[in-house]
Amino acid sequence: MKLIPVLLWLTLNMTMSIAYAGAFEDGMIAFHAGDYKKAMEIWGPLAEEGEVEAQVKLGIMHTNGLGVRRNGGEALKWFHKAAEKGNAEAEYYLGKLYGTQQSGVEMDQNESTKWYRKAAEDGNTDAQYAMGAKYFKGEGLPMDYVMGYAWMDVAARQGHYAAPNYRDLIALILSTEDLAKAKALSDELAKK
Repeated sequence: MKLIPVLLWLTLNMTMSIAYAGAFEDGMIAFHAGDYKKAMEIWGPLAEEGEVEAQVKLGIMHTNGLGVRRNGGEALKWFHKAAEKGNAEAEYYLGKLYGTQQSGVEMDQNESTKWYRKAAEDGNTDAQYAMGAKYFKGEGLPMDYVMGYAWMDVAARQGHYAAPNYRDLIALILSTEDLAKAKALSDELAKK
């Protein structure tokens, strides 16, 4: 007798998941077709209900003015909601928004570094690359070529398209001893 409520719950849960996935995919189709208004109409309710991927997409749309007026405050709102749930892509976009003069968001290198680091540690290759660049340039962090190399190497290992070239350029600056430290640090970061 206890099996029926469990089966009912599983069936309802699967049906809702399929419905969410279907609606989200409909939004993706509209988005890729350039019908941003329709994508917004589909993703808006999903985002309000807590669908993380829809929240990220709304943040991107508000950041870039796709189907809506550019609005950094709205972009931050949606990225923060998704980042609170551990979404590395949203964390990366928060780092990007705080690190540049984009969409009217006040530039804050400390916030940018905080979110890039979180996204990098959560496996986002763009954020790993950004952390390498921040260390290399000394943006929001002390300039540190060893750390710059380490993060670039982590991003390169995960397939970031530009990271291998920058990693190799940084390697030319490092002493043999510092390069060995950087490689060991990269191994340590990659394990996390």
